[in-house]
Amino acid sequence: MPEDIDGLRQATQASRPDYVLSALAGYERFTADEPPPDAKGFAAWHAAAKAALTHVDVLVKLVRWAGAGANAEADSDDGISQLLAEARQALDQ
Repeated sequence: MPEDIDGLRQATQASRPDYVLSALAGYERFTADEPPPDAKGFAAWHAAAKAALTHVDVLVKLVRWAGAGANAEADSDDGISQLLAEARQALDQ
């Protein structure tokens, strides 16, 4: 485990992008299945899908933080943010 913040950023940059892709793939596999028809099952499915999106969102923020350095904005918009927003909107319908 890195002892300084720069070492932590470098370690995060090296491994976390793969985690984001893996989490997105898991989300896509999960939501490809039809949700359960009963209210309780659907609520559980919906909550799990939202939790998966939250996981992806946190990983994206971590990757941005790791790549931000001293001068970059950690919350700049990109395609993953748009993808997450669209997925959240679809879940809320």
